Amino acid sequence: MRFVSKLALAAVLSMGATVLGAAPAAAQKADKKADKDAGLKVSDEFRKPAAAAETAVNAKDWATAEPSIAAAEAAAKNDDERYYAAWLRFRMDASRNNEEGQLKALPILVASPRTPATDMPIYQGQYNFLLGQQAASQKKFAEAIPLLLKAREAGSKQPDIEILLANAYSATGKPAESVAEVNRAIEANKATGKKAPEAWYRFAIPRVYQTGDRAATAQWLSRLLADYPSVQNWRWGILIFREGANSSGARFSNAQKIDLYRLMRATKALADLNDYLEYSNLVTQAGLPWEAVAVVGDGRASGKAPAGNADLDRMYAAAQTRVKAEGSLDTLAKQAATAKDGSTASQTADAYLASANYAKALELYDLAVQKGGVNADEVNLHRGQALYYLGRKDEARTAFGLVKAPGSADVALLWTTALDLPPLA
Repeated sequence: MRFVSKLALAAVLSMGATVLGAAPAAAQKADKKADKDAGLKVSDEFRKPAAAAETAVNAKDWATAEPSIAAAEAAAKNDDERYYAAWLRFRMDASRNNEEGQLKALPILVASPRTPATDMPIYQGQYNFLLGQQAASQKKFAEAIPLLLKAREAGSKQPDIEILLANAYSATGKPAESVAEVNRAIEANKATGKKAPEAWYRFAIPRVYQTGDRAATAQWLSRLLADYPSVQNWRWGILIFREGANSSGARFSNAQKIDLYRLMRATKALADLNDYLEYSNLVTQAGLPWEAVAVVGDGRASGKAPAGNADLDRMYAAAQTRVKAEGSLDTLAKQAATAKDGSTASQTADAYLASANYAKALELYDLAVQKGGVNADEVNLHRGQALYYLGRKDEARTAFGLVKAPGSADVALLWTTALDLPPLA
């Protein structure tokens, strides 16, 4: 198959323009020779509007180009003329971002034997992209997916392909594929030195959560918060994460929920009375009344959990009573030093952490690790929190990194994310 270059076509049209002027015999002979050499069949009827169209397109004179191309299309009678008219229309409408005009030209360019092999991927990519985009806009998502994939395979660099695919996959019940496309779009943005839009993360995270991959959900939340560390995003992300289940259907334990509530408190993400009620209830049930008193105090000071709610007032009074009954924790600390294992030290450290005595909590967590016989993941998670509040970021990062158990490791990842972010108002 012989391909005809655009240069040859342009030469024929240029000669034709001369012919259409004075039309000397020499020019007519040259014109016929160019037609023959290029293997073209271009009529005089076609040549005149096509030449005018090319001049206008080169000058970006769309007002002249549009009717000239329409006249050339009407005059086209063979493959050469149809190909060249379509090429002119594509050039014009691609420059104008006119998708309707491109869709008129592209089927001809894709099917034409005159299309050079080097140009075919460009036309195929754009044609399939526009068809896929059109199908997606009509909510024909199952039809859109293969078209958009073909566009990408053809080399299309349209920046919307991944997001269109992500929406289409999500609409057809394929959350994993949807998330993969958003990830591809984010990485492409980063490769150009740009930050991905916040909406892309917020689109992906519920769909990661939908797959039941808790670790991946934590990683995506960490990515969102690293780029957009707002109080609103901390709250939104932790709420989604806290209420989710893993792929086996297991949900977070109350102890893990406390660790997430602590993170909400640290990032100023506690927002309303219900947050303070549930948080204080969980720590009260866990035998940490010091933390319940502090949390309710925070809520009242901020106005988010004002006095007057019967349930919260009752819980607050009960927690204060228990704190007084517990007395000093120093006695338990001394007992921990002589205990056979680290369990007493770990429990006492939890009490010190709840009472905001972070230095003493750290001392006893270290003792618990030294003595052994404790849940190392839980101890290291809480050691990291004590170090966080003490401002010892590098040591906190190390402690959180030692947490390996599913669920707890994901909570530790979010705490690690908070280490690298500035304080939030």
